[in-house]
Amino acid sequence: MKNQTRNFQLIDATFTPDQARQVLGAMVKSKIDYHSLEKHSEGERSGIPNHSEERLQSLRALDTDLKALFESARTSGGKLKVTGNIEITLIE
Repeated sequence: MKNQTRNFQLIDATFTPDQARQVLGAMVKSKIDYHSLEKHSEGERSGIPNHSEERLQSLRALDTDLKALFESARTSGGKLKVTGNIEITLIE
């Protein structure tokens, strides 16, 4: 069977800054929690750093950038249009 790719629309909405913070903040937090656990688990097993440390750094930077964006939108009284697609490929 060939690699199969499917696309899903995860988010397509206009949010207040607080709503966007709740939705996107929860997603980023979930990813940070996942990679923190992976880093800890893998580190205990092998003692060798893994991909999770790099991913944690980029997710923390993303979290900081998003918080600044939400604050800027809140201060200006604006709303945020958020569109997020996810692509999943079955690899055999």
